Amino acid sequence: MTLVFLALLILLIGLVVRSTVNKPNIVLKVLIHSLGGIVGLWLLNFFLSILGFSIPINFFTIIIVGLLGFPGVLTLSILQLLGI
Repeated sequence: MTLVFLALLILLIGLVVRSTVNKPNIVLKVLIHSLGGIVGLWLLNFFLSILGFSIPINFFTIIIVGLLGFPGVLTLSILQLLGI
């Protein structure tokens, strides 16, 4: 699973570089927003696992975070830390 998220991170970096070189269209912006949320979820879960916490990553959380982007990652982590 980590390799999948690592591949998404590499794809995200490539898309960000492409959007800085060319004028990005709406599809590219939405794709960057969604991948940023998903990769952010993975990175935050990795850093929280060092502290002993964990966010359950399943299909539902990936879809929600993909729609909300990185603010969704922050919201899910706060809810997880509050125990909700």
